[in-house]
Amino acid sequence: MMLTRSFVALVLAAVPFVAGHGQVNRVTAGSTTNKGPNQYWSGDAANADTVTRIMYKASSPAYVLFNDFDDNSKMSCEGSARSPAPKTLKVSAGQSINVYWQGATGELHGKPGTGGVTAYDPWVHAMGFVFDYITSCDGDCTKFDSTNAGWTKLNGQGIDMSQTISPELRQTMQDKPEEYFPRNGPGLWAMAKLVQDGSKWTINVPSSLKSGQYMIRHELAAVHNPKTSDPTSGPQLYIACIQLDVVNGGDRSLPEGTQAGHLYLTNGAFANIDVYSDSFNPRNVEMPGPPIWDEVSMYVAAAGVDVDVHVRDATEEAADSTTGNNNTQASAGSAKQRTAITKRNIAARRAHVGIQSH
Repeated sequence: MMLTRSFVALVLAAVPFVAGHGQVNRVTAGSTTNKGPNQYWSGDAANADTVTRIMYKASSPAYVLFNDFDDNSKMSCEGSARSPAPKTLKVSAGQSINVYWQGATGELHGKPGTGGVTAYDPWVHAMGFVFDYITSCDGDCTKFDSTNAGWTKLNGQGIDMSQTISPELRQTMQDKPEEYFPRNGPGLWAMAKLVQDGSKWTINVPSSLKSGQYMIRHELAAVHNPKTSDPTSGPQLYIACIQLDVVNGGDRSLPEGTQAGHLYLTNGAFANIDVYSDSFNPRNVEMPGPPIWDEVSMYVAAAGVDVDVHVRDATEEAADSTTGNNNTQASAGSAKQRTAITKRNIAARRAHVGIQSH
């Protein structure tokens, strides 16, 4: 039986929403493992050796919401745009890094479908996007203020209609309760894939990237609490900034990129996504933000990977967001820039979920 939006809204209103959050447990590159920071105790030894900037605690603010989508500082690295991590992780161009997330609450601990994670609590949400951006630190990342940095998208994944969430994780999320949508049939959200893979996400460092220090902006965008008149509703962005020292690089520099406060519109399609709406069609989910870097896209095309990112003309998104949008002329300019890049590169990017991450 199809649930109506009003019924789902009633159920959601009856469920007390714990401030869901989490943090990076560790980052690995080859045989190297680096622990994530401890945002709850500054005296933890890990904080003196981490490559990941401090994230929000599991209390307000626990994540970035739509009304701050135009805030460069918060959208850059949550509360740490001006507070670098003390170390950088050395990786070779072309190498991958693995980011392991840890939930702040134990709702999914030891539950089926969570990839066998038992040493700590798995990530707690299963509906949402995963994005990977990169910026140059223009020198030393441990001294870098990322507030006004330009971010280049390496990867963006939403809902893959060629795959299906595991029956075990679907049941686990229903029991949480945070029922998974689509309720049946195909549709694997990137965040569900992350949970199923042991709360792990893999990010590929482009092989053509010049040597130097860079920062990865790794973002989980949960969509389980659709926007309402409540200012604490809407997509929840969990942003981890990871500092890298890239060696054995190629000859490509990053483009200018997009400032964090211009990645998404405060009242655009992404801010208003509602997976519980009767009109929600998982096959028409738009990929928020700027297009994937053409250097990455052309590599994907050359490799013969099927890519269909559902990229929408950004000027159309801006036109839909005139009411209540706070991004003004800066957003319009950013939208036009994104549209120009999208049209130039669209032939090289036919994919539903961008580069495949594992």
